[in-house]
Amino acid sequence: FCRPASFCRVSEDRNMMSIQWARFLDPGALLLVGLGCLLVALVQNGIRGIMIGFATSLSLHRTADAGEQARLSSVIVEDIVRRRGVSCADRPALACAYTAKLASEMSDAPDFAAFAHIVTQDSATRNAARAVAVQMWEDIADAAPALGMLGTVIGLVEMFGRMESVEGLGTAMALCLLTSLYGLAFAHLIAGPIARRLQMLGGREAAWQTEISDRMLALARAEYPDRAPRRPVVPILGDPPDTLQPKEAATP
Repeated sequence: FCRPASFCRVSEDRNMMSIQWARFLDPGALLLVGLGCLLVALVQNGIRGIMIGFATSLSLHRTADAGEQARLSSVIVEDIVRRRGVSCADRPALACAYTAKLASEMSDAPDFAAFAHIVTQDSATRNAARAVAVQMWEDIADAAPALGMLGTVIGLVEMFGRMESVEGLGTAMALCLLTSLYGLAFAHLIAGPIARRLQMLGGREAAWQTEISDRMLALARAEYPDRAPRRPVVPILGDPPDTLQPKEAATP
C-alpha cells in the first residue's frame, strides 16, 4: 500500500511545524532568572518580606464570601454582648477568624481604650503585611526582564567567544533567547498577575475588616462598663468638716 505523495508532503509539513517544547526547557537559564529574581526580592524586602509574600500568595483563591461571614459573625457578637456583656464576647463559635479574634480581645481587654489600641495595632499590622506581599511580587516583576537581558548578554559573550568553531554556538544562542523568554514569562505571566491579584484581594479584605473593626469599636464604646473606682473624699486631719463643702458665693 503506497500513500499519495500529497499526503506525505502534508505529514512532513506538519512535522516541521510542530513545536518541540523540550527545547524551551533550559535548567541553566531558568536557574539564572529564578534565583536572580529571588535574590533581588530578598535584598529589597528581607527574609520576613519573602515569607509574607509567598504565604500570602497561597490565598489567591479567596472569594467575596469572607466579608459576608464576617458581617454575620459580628451580628452574633453584638447580640451576645448586648445581652450578657463584653466578658461573654468570645463565647459563640464564629465562622470568621478575624471577628473571632476581635471578640476575644474585647472580652480580655480591661477597658475601651485598651481594646481600641489593640484594634488599631492589628489593623496597621495587617495593612503593612498586605503592602509587603504586593511589593515583593512587584519587585520580582520589575527584576525579571533585567535578569533575562543579563542572561542574553552572557549568552552573546559566550557565542562570540566560540566564533572560531561552529560547535557550541547553538547552546550559546539558546541561552541568549531563553533567558529573555524566562524573564518576560516571570514578569508578565507569573509575578505581575500575582501582584495585581493580591492588591485587589487586599483592598477587598481591608474594606470589610475596617467595617468589622468599626462595628466592634462602636459596640465596645457602648457596652464597656465603667471600671474606674470612685475615690471617696477623705478629710484632711485638722480641717473642720465645713471645709469639705463647696463655699457659697458671697451675696452683696
